[in-house]
Amino acid sequence: MKISILGSGSGGNSIYIEDRHTKFLIDAGFSCKKIEERLGRLGKSLADVDALLITHEHGDHILGAGIISRKYNIPIYITPESFKAGEKKLGKIDNENLKFIDGKFQINDNILINPFDVMHDAVRTVGYRVENIEGKILAVSTDIGYVNNIVKENFKDVDLMVIESNYDYNMLMNCSYPWDLKARVKSRNGHLSNNDAAKFIKEIYSDKLKKVYLAHISKDSNNPDIVKNTIDQELKESKININYELANQDMATDIFEL
Repeated sequence: MKISILGSGSGGNSIYIEDRHTKFLIDAGFSCKKIEERLGRLGKSLADVDALLITHEHGDHILGAGIISRKYNIPIYITPESFKAGEKKLGKIDNENLKFIDGKFQINDNILINPFDVMHDAVRTVGYRVENIEGKILAVSTDIGYVNNIVKENFKDVDLMVIESNYDYNMLMNCSYPWDLKARVKSRNGHLSNNDAAKFIKEIYSDKLKKVYLAHISKDSNNPDIVKNTIDQELKESKININYELANQDMATDIFEL
């Protein structure tokens, strides 16, 4: 299984995943053109994508989804609640390309997807646990305010994880956000802090875990050096050495292969 974070942050989110038989996106929060360009730099094409999975209805996750579905005839997998909330942003989707999800489903015959609910200030937000026929497993949650037992169970024994590391508490409290936005970000229905992300990585770590992507890093209430220092300190205390990478808002990561 291969993965690239095409971009992650408040300006847009999209993840590309493939194995030998299936290619799909999780979210399409950039324009169709931008996703085409970023995939092109990786030697990939939207024309080969089999499915588009949506986590929730916020614009930074569905901006390009409708256009991509219409242009490339790609099915969209989405909860009924997210579709209803984001229908105007998506535009008209062919009935055959609208796949409502509420439980495990397959893409082709070799990818098993388990959507799981996470706490975030959307009508409904899901993360995804992805397993291919060879037994490689990854889990994704890029917008999440609190790690509960459902989240822990779905990140258990994964080979790769994508988890939010949105803000540093001190930077958030001192940035220019109005107080109500600061309160929303740090609430259980908001976003995950660097410290919470680091503790979660430590908690679910196993020898099977080969790679961690830290996603949705705020430009206003965080910075890469603080993220790295927080993660390094937390993992060092537990003598954990893990390959981790910070996802970037403005460019795709290199493809990583499990």
